[in-house]
Amino acid sequence: MTILNLSLGFLSLQASIHGNFLWAGWLIVLAAVIDGLDGVVARLTQSNSLFGVELDSLADAISFATATSLLFALWSTEELGQAGVFLAFIFLTAGILRLARYNVIQAKQKNRSFYLGLTVPSASVFIVALIMALSRPPAHPVPKFFLFLVMPLISLLMVSRIHYPNFIQIIYRHRLNLSRLLFTIALLTSFYLNPPLTLLIVTSINVSSGPMREAWRLTQKFILARSKGNEFPWR
Repeated sequence: MTILNLSLGFLSLQASIHGNFLWAGWLIVLAAVIDGLDGVVARLTQSNSLFGVELDSLADAISFATATSLLFALWSTEELGQAGVFLAFIFLTAGILRLARYNVIQAKQKNRSFYLGLTVPSASVFIVALIMALSRPPAHPVPKFFLFLVMPLISLLMVSRIHYPNFIQIIYRHRLNLSRLLFTIALLTSFYLNPPLTLLIVTSINVSSGPMREAWRLTQKFILARSKGNEFPWR
């Protein structure tokens, strides 16, 4: 399944080079689905290994960090020019750093309910969803400025120490009951009716969940410190 993930990333690179940006994006999304499933299969079959961890990271470096960077660079070159290439390189660098840190820290972590920093597949799918939503690179200054902000921001979130919840682990860690079944049906129906919009909404919720969780934690810490009469609640 990891090699299948890698092959989808390779096909995405080819599609981007030939200007088929929509196909390139969907191949990255499909690679993300496979990437999520291979971990589940490895745990179910008890075939986890250090080799698998290294292989998965190398495949992710191609299928997500590299494929998404090339897709963004080629898609945005008409309006952003070399600036788009620079933004894509920032994303690529952050993605590679995130994968290297995962092997050192996250792979040893037994608690699978959260990730340290935004995962590279999550960041990649968000960028893909944004490209699909915009369809064409923006010519207006406001959307251009938004891209200049969002690419470094997503890159920063990947290398940050913000805790991100593992929604798949949280939602589907127990047996499938009626509420989870209805949620899954509603999500699949939304994807069927409007795939790009649903993808953008879902990925936006995922990307913002980490900072929102951290803001809520700091707010609670601030309130608790103030209630105890601490003059410096942030310390």
